[in-house]
Amino acid sequence: MVERRSPKPEAEGSSPSAPANIDEITMKNPIKFIQEVKQEAFKVTWPTGKETFQGALMVFAMAVVMSLFFLLLDQVLKFFLELLLKVSI
Repeated sequence: MVERRSPKPEAEGSSPSAPANIDEITMKNPIKFIQEVKQEAFKVTWPTGKETFQGALMVFAMAVVMSLFFLLLDQVLKFFLELLLKVSI
């Protein structure tokens, strides 16, 4: 594990002679760790079903719009390329 140091020398723990407390780094009780993970997961604000559906709908709509844009761009570039090739022959 990499120890993070503050760029400010006056900050506690930034001196190489005073490393971080090793007890804070090592995990002693895996059950306590899992309980803390669960507590943090409950703090997360999860999106509602309606918000998830709206987000998915927006992604789908943008995919359709962008595919139509690139189709149109491809057709315009194809037209000009064919025009250019007919002129040069």
